[in-house]
Amino acid sequence: MNTYKFFALLFITAVSAFAQQAQPVQPAQPAQPVQSAQPAQPVQPAQPAQPAQQFPWDEQSAPKPSDPSAPVSLETVASPQPAPSSSSAEATPPSEEKSIFDSVRGRAYNPFGTVGAASTVRDLVTTPSDINGQKFFYVSPTSGDPSGYLAFGFGEGSALIGLDNSVAGNLAALILGFANSSFGIALNYSIAKTWVSNDKTNTRTTDAGDNIGLYISMPSGIYANVSWLTYGPSYATEAGRDEESEDYSEIQAKVGLTGKSNSLNYDGFLNFIRTGGTRITADKDRLVDSESYTGLALNFNLGYEILQNQNARIILGSNNFLSMQIFEEIGNTKGDTKMGLVIAPNILGEVALFKNWLAFAGATHAINLLAGDGDRNNKTSLLSIRQTAGNAAFAGVRYQKTNWAVEAKIADAMFSNPLGGLNGDPMFAEFSGFIYF
Repeated sequence: MNTYKFFALLFITAVSAFAQQAQPVQPAQPAQPVQSAQPAQPVQPAQPAQPAQQFPWDEQSAPKPSDPSAPVSLETVASPQPAPSSSSAEATPPSEEKSIFDSVRGRAYNPFGTVGAASTVRDLVTTPSDINGQKFFYVSPTSGDPSGYLAFGFGEGSALIGLDNSVAGNLAALILGFANSSFGIALNYSIAKTWVSNDKTNTRTTDAGDNIGLYISMPSGIYANVSWLTYGPSYATEAGRDEESEDYSEIQAKVGLTGKSNSLNYDGFLNFIRTGGTRITADKDRLVDSESYTGLALNFNLGYEILQNQNARIILGSNNFLSMQIFEEIGNTKGDTKMGLVIAPNILGEVALFKNWLAFAGATHAINLLAGDGDRNNKTSLLSIRQTAGNAAFAGVRYQKTNWAVEAKIADAMFSNPLGGLNGDPMFAEFSGFIYF
């Protein structure tokens, strides 16, 4: 519609409205005989103007915020419906519908941990209070790291069952979680132990990847977790009164706070780790791996929604941590310390495409400042600062309808050889799908 037609339509509309309100002139009535004087009637006070008809989103019928478990169709955002008509000149209040960026995502999304991005299925384990209200089925059948998750209503809250892989090695992991409006708790467990006994010895072996982790969080943003991981083959043998053992394990604990202030998202936590290998001989000698250490780290990650509208969002982030490794004295060797500061700037962008498509991409690299070498020789020192050899980047797509969605990260090989898929090369990495309820 051009400008002239637009103003013409406004003029016709105004004239029609005026014609409907104007009262027709009544013809003159013949004079009536004069009546005896009557007492004057009091003038009726003017009636107060009636308020305009309430909008359909008033307090009585206001649309409630969407159920966090309900999926959001890109169709409603990419093709917005016209606003309801009203005789009032008041502006239409903004819609309270969820953003298209709020749905839980799969593992292909946000591999660099940009703060402020949508939650992934694995984020529901580390901050289990977010499980509350979720109802979906998720599966990722890609080779190398297949997984499946199921979230559903349970009692006064929601439950999560996950079938994933161990945090180290290729062991399977069972994940159980529950959350209500007050707290969330999740358990991640992988077991790989073998017991062998005969009339002389009893031996227990533990494979790398055996671990157990407990995660707790609250809707206020406070979270904590503790985990035990066997990162190398370990064993313990009893032969009468003689005992031998070799153990490669780490214990880790974390407490943090995450939240949002306007467009700024933050996640800060304190991390403790004790890792290393020990060996106890039949003569009761205790040997400690020279790589054993105690570590403390302070992480403070930021993500700022620098650009955003209904159909696109860009988050500029930085994941930062200051760490200290303490190497204790072992035998005749001296103790030592190593300190490091890592700043990892990152960018995450996502945009609605066409009717039901969403594209996302991101990039990152790290700047490392290191002081100390941990060689237990105080006569030498090391100080270095450098950026990583190159950037890391990814790109992916998501197709979402009302009750289901699929998403995948585009395989790196496709960018160097777009026709590689015709030769059998995988076109997508970490392909996955959702069914929402």
